[in-house]
Amino acid sequence: MLWEIDWLFGVPMMIVTTMFHVCGLVLLGYTLVIFERRRKAPRSVSFFLFICMYMANVVILLHGVESIAWAILYMSLDAIPVTRDAVLYSLNAFTAYDHESALLAPEWRLLGSLEAMNGSLIFGLTTAFLFAALSQLRPVRRA
Repeated sequence: MLWEIDWLFGVPMMIVTTMFHVCGLVLLGYTLVIFERRRKAPRSVSFFLFICMYMANVVILLHGVESIAWAILYMSLDAIPVTRDAVLYSLNAFTAYDHESALLAPEWRLLGSLEAMNGSLIFGLTTAFLFAALSQLRPVRRA
């Protein structure tokens, strides 16, 4: 079994979710630049904590939307017909948690692996972005 149909749906979904994620990170980066330009006082710990919480909320939202997009794909293909199970499976695959309380139909299992690969890529992008942003925005040490 070559799973052509899994590739046919999985690769475009990977491209779309990755592009969505990169656009979200770019917009987040622009908002951080705006925050930095409007800030009058030296960087403080409270400003840094605000930025950390803001970034965490944005990336959680991005990951959630991407995971739900995969769940919608599963439901539209009847790979998992129940919404709750589709979302649960998608979150498990996307985060590489791999606790299979919800299962894909056998002919769609490669699609789940493609989602896991997509999730790994997107979490890597997020980690790199957060590291770069936080290293630039850390509080200024006073002598």
